[in-house]
Amino acid sequence: MKDSYRSQFRLPWSLYHQLKESATKNQRPLNAELVARLESTYPQLSVRDDTDVDELRETVATMSLAELMTPDEITMFAERMLVLAARKRTTKTTP
Repeated sequence: MKDSYRSQFRLPWSLYHQLKESATKNQRPLNAELVARLESTYPQLSVRDDTDVDELRETVATMSLAELMTPDEITMFAERMLVLAARKRTTKTTP
């Protein structure tokens, strides 16, 4: 595979087990899970100058959250939103 870089990385055991568990939940090999998570961190979306933004907006509007994110990513997003909501409530009540 010329388009792939073969590597070895060291991970803490706890992180490895979480990654392995996520791979099982998402029904994909460990390597595919790792690549998917890295790609979500470093998105490669490129939009051409002639892209119809309204068409793109319509396409995204018809997609479900499950088509855009893994179950673990949805959970992580929800947890972050709860933290932000809690911070906002705390900020509002502070005189």
